[in-house]
Amino acid sequence: MKKLCKVCKIVGAIAAIGALNWGLVGLFDVDLIAMIFGEMSTVSRVVYGIVGLSGVMLLVSFFKVCPKCQAG
Repeated sequence: MKKLCKVCKIVGAIAAIGALNWGLVGLFDVDLIAMIFGEMSTVSRVVYGIVGLSGVMLLVSFFKVCPKCQAG
């Protein structure tokens, strides 16, 4: 297993939490983000945006290795 930098660890954790939330939505119709921060409140939208950006960064990491992770 390769060593990950702090940013990549955080991105992976956020993406995993987002995936778990989507699993709960699909299986049980429970959206934890909406329950915690309110239905489409500003904070919810920011959280969804951060999860989305983490997903994009994770996808990119499948094709291009992070320079910090590659060096360390």
